[in-house]
Amino acid sequence: MSFKANYFDGESSKTYLASVHPNTTDWRILFTDENGLHKEVHWKIEDIQKSEVFTKGLIAFTYGKTFPFQKIESSDNTFIEYISKSIHKNLNNKIDILLHKSGNKSITLLLLAIVGFAAGMYFYVIPTVAINFAKNLPKERVITFGNYVYRALSPDWEIDYQQSKKLQYFVDAMQIDSEFPIKAHVVKNDDLNAFAISGGKVIIYSSLLKKIENENQLAALISHEISHINNRHVLKNVSRNLSSAIFVSVLFGDINSITAIIGENAHLFSQLSFTRSLEKEADIFGLEMMRKNNLDLHGMPELFQLLKKETSRDIPSFLDSHPMLKDRIEYTKKIADKQESFEQNEILKEKWLDLKNSFSSEEKTKSYDDLLNENY
Repeated sequence: MSFKANYFDGESSKTYLASVHPNTTDWRILFTDENGLHKEVHWKIEDIQKSEVFTKGLIAFTYGKTFPFQKIESSDNTFIEYISKSIHKNLNNKIDILLHKSGNKSITLLLLAIVGFAAGMYFYVIPTVAINFAKNLPKERVITFGNYVYRALSPDWEIDYQQSKKLQYFVDAMQIDSEFPIKAHVVKNDDLNAFAISGGKVIIYSSLLKKIENENQLAALISHEISHINNRHVLKNVSRNLSSAIFVSVLFGDINSITAIIGENAHLFSQLSFTRSLEKEADIFGLEMMRKNNLDLHGMPELFQLLKKETSRDIPSFLDSHPMLKDRIEYTKKIADKQESFEQNEILKEKWLDLKNSFSSEEKTKSYDDLLNENY
């Protein structure tokens, strides 16, 4: 039994037409060299390695444990059939044999499998690994990361230090169970926005703060943002988004994009959008924090009602990463309605009134200055 093949001796670039005579212990390869001399080499079965060749009707093998290796290639269909029945694992690669037998169909299936694997890595494996990384990152590193982000963002802010100090008094008066030190900052801005930064920083825009009507609503807002911090939602979200983007860049060999992704991402925190499940989780945890502080839980749905009144967004919930305000009003109100009783938190009320009055004084001063300017 023999099969036709091309033989490469590994010492030169010459190709020799050969016949391969396999048996259970070795392969005997016969060929004629360039001088017309008949040559014979023996390959031990255990030292033969099959080469991956994804070409229909072609198989290849190498021999030897050190470079340079000997090699044979064959398009002999009877040889391919013989190899497919071999009991030696180093000779019989099932995937390769399937490709040779089925041709284009199997190659298509292989490509689909590769695409499916990449998709699974992108949508499930990488985000899962990233989220677990965020969950287990030491507290000190989370704080360091948050400080880095704060330093990257703060030069673009006009921080109201007086209001920030009063807001911090309010936060300090709350009973907060957190592994991170919570620091509140008021930024002068006309947008209705608030967000959390990993490691304990809560940022509230002055325009939103001025819209809030009582201590319960303010506590609802702060409790919601602290819940994002405590549950590491910010870091989980960023880790997931960054890991997927970096995976795509690596996949296409775009190293420059990796640097850009890391460098530019810090400025996305003020617009960071959580999944609907994370937002709802922060709402529920926030309500529990309010309960511990003897606050009226209706402050949460009231806050959302206020935001709904001030904003004109009308996006179907399945298209929006945040739950619709209408939905949030409904499920938080259901929980609030079950609150049996609470004692008014006089300390938080006092801190809130102090903060609110400082805004009122600021507005009066501003109006007086405007009037003077008009007279001049």
